[in-house]
Amino acid sequence: MDPFDVLVVGGNGRVGASTVRWLDRLSRRSSEGLLPLRLAIGGRSAASFEAAKKRLNLDELVFVPVDLDGDRETVSAAVGAAQLVVHTAGPFQGRSDPHLLRACIAAGVPYCDVCDELSLSRSARALSAEAAEAGVPAVVSCGIWPGVSALMAALAVEKLGGAASCDSVELSFYTAGTGGAGPTIVSATFLLLATAVATYQNGLPTTKQPWTERRLVDFGAGVGVQPCFLLDNPDVFAIADALDVANCASRFGTAPRVWNSLFGAMKLLPVNLLRNRKAMQSFAQFSMPIIRAVDALVGSTNAMRVDAYRRSDGKNETTEKVTLRCVHPDLEDCVGLATAAFALEILRGRMGDVSNKTTIEPGVWFPTELKSDARNNILRLAKEETLVWEMGEGD
Repeated sequence: MDPFDVLVVGGNGRVGASTVRWLDRLSRRSSEGLLPLRLAIGGRSAASFEAAKKRLNLDELVFVPVDLDGDRETVSAAVGAAQLVVHTAGPFQGRSDPHLLRACIAAGVPYCDVCDELSLSRSARALSAEAAEAGVPAVVSCGIWPGVSALMAALAVEKLGGAASCDSVELSFYTAGTGGAGPTIVSATFLLLATAVATYQNGLPTTKQPWTERRLVDFGAGVGVQPCFLLDNPDVFAIADALDVANCASRFGTAPRVWNSLFGAMKLLPVNLLRNRKAMQSFAQFSMPIIRAVDALVGSTNAMRVDAYRRSDGKNETTEKVTLRCVHPDLEDCVGLATAAFALEILRGRMGDVSNKTTIEPGVWFPTELKSDARNNILRLAKEETLVWEMGEGD
């Protein structure tokens, strides 16, 4: 197998293909200190690859057969030919073994993913010592949210005065329709409706029912006030742990607002059905014609808001806070941009200008654990094409 620079597993899908597009675009900028990347897509279907290649208009794109549910030796061979592996092949719900990360550690290849499943991301984080010993840097739960949202939380806590000053972090997300994304993200949302929501209260992990505790959240110009509901997000665990925050929760809402009601109604389905990956993927595929029609009406805007609250002194209620906002016009595009930004940060100093060194050390990290230099580099790229970018001073 000819060597290549980056293998995007799941690159045939919408999120993966968007990541490939941005990896190619950003790596060609001299300001990033990299050489144009040789990119490969890992997947099960050569036909899907050809369709993605035509859509991306990248003639030098390479196809590598990868079946994460199949022969592990084939997966190991594909990983060994890369300088970096980016895992975008969701949905991640229902998986418990980060075996693609294990293959990367065994092969000495850096890794990042867009895992939005708490238990799987924690299993990956538990491999940090093995990755450090092998000299492999890896970042899990990248992307736009989780991912950039966690970097926003770290920035908000910093602006509030650091962990010693911060009592609570509230994460809020909104996507119009499916955000232009495909059935994988839709099925992942269905699967999350059967997942207990991890929150932190007074320093203790707690679980709550998904799609409850409705709140109205102001996402700023162009999006306005939207209803949001509790939904599981690995950012919560990482923020509470890495930033020493006593209270943290994550909420999500969508448009049209009737979709919110439909998601709530889906919770009436048997839990075993909601947790069935194949059933939810099939249901998502079946629903796509209706979903696409609705998407055409409501657009694909993605909005994020992070609120960090100052720690109470025991006498007064916590009132001081820092609020950060970010709005992109298209979810599919911005999640690819964000994932590519994380990937390029891992590659810094490994390719092209070796003086432009990465700040990501060997080990497995959540985005909240990255150093401020890495955070700033990633946020600088994630700012591209935003409709709203409110990150405090010097926006």
